[in-house]
Amino acid sequence: MTEITKPLPLVVILQEVGLEIDQDRYLDWYNNEHGPRRLTIDGFLNAARWEAVDGKKPSWLTLYDLTSEDVANGDAYQAVAAMGSDNEKEILQKLEASARVVYRYLSSRTHPSATQEQLPGKYVLAVWMDVKPEREEEFNKWYNEEHLALLEKVPGWLRGRRYTLVGAKARGAAPEAQLKYLAVHELSHDGFMESAELKEAMSTPWREDVMKDVTNKIMRSFKLNVVYEKPGK
Repeated sequence: MTEITKPLPLVVILQEVGLEIDQDRYLDWYNNEHGPRRLTIDGFLNAARWEAVDGKKPSWLTLYDLTSEDVANGDAYQAVAAMGSDNEKEILQKLEASARVVYRYLSSRTHPSATQEQLPGKYVLAVWMDVKPEREEEFNKWYNEEHLALLEKVPGWLRGRRYTLVGAKARGAAPEAQLKYLAVHELSHDGFMESAELKEAMSTPWREDVMKDVTNKIMRSFKLNVVYEKPGK
């Protein structure tokens, strides 16, 4: 993947195939047509897909790093989207759920020993939250100053990136797309949900105080399925 050296916006795609489309057909379309075509757009730097391992829906998560928020819905993107094949149009229409969400970068932390070759991580823990407006400053302070530092101690944790919602377009059941804050944690191996280090990070007095004013939270786990390379890289 393209090496990331500065804060970047993010496009998140959440999809559930459903019963009207064969999964093999869906994967062939996304992996060989839809995903690679997005990376022909200037400003779309890289992409990777993960499949849910938590038994929840939507089952598919795709992340695109962008050079700027304007790229997400700019003229070049609109032109590529308009070129979709009949196969693409049919699949998009018949998906059980599909959401496209644009996020603004807030903050990040990378483990000191993590290498570029380890990224994207084999597993993703994605956490969406809404917070009472009057507590957002304290929420962000806690996440940046305490929570990320404690998560760094979780075995296999590589990096965590935080974002805030810019805009979303969703059809079907994808409640994640409506929440304001997103944290994407990448890990090198499974088992992190049962680790003592994660339990410690989730049980501090500061966290317990902040979480009283979190009005909605969705936590999801995914396993890496495919990494898309930018043409010419």
